[in-house]
Amino acid sequence: MPFPTATRTSAFIAGLSLSAPLTLLACLKAGGLVGVGIDDPRVVGFSVIYAVLTGAVFVLDVRTFAPKQLKTRMPLVYFPTDKAGVDFLLAVFGRMLVWLLGMVAGIGLLAPLWYFVQKR
Repeated sequence: MPFPTATRTSAFIAGLSLSAPLTLLACLKAGGLVGVGIDDPRVVGFSVIYAVLTGAVFVLDVRTFAPKQLKTRMPLVYFPTDKAGVDFLLAVFGRMLVWLLGMVAGIGLLAPLWYFVQKR
């Protein structure tokens, strides 16, 4: 099975799926409803591994680690030398920005829950 192609939508969903469960866990911990928070070593380890894997597959795209648009005459040196290389880098940086916006959206959607849990 081939790797999926990274798009803006997949980057946004990857950011949302990273921040929303962590924000929910922090809200539930603040309200005293669960005993495990985001500072637990297992949660930190899982979230770091999840962020690296989803970032590599759905944000950066596995095919971008040695792209032909950035290839130079020197072996193993990748640098934008023409418009196609610059466009490629801008597309990758754009997906990274959309990934961060997805994380902010996940936090923003669940932030009101923190207020209601605290009032309980």
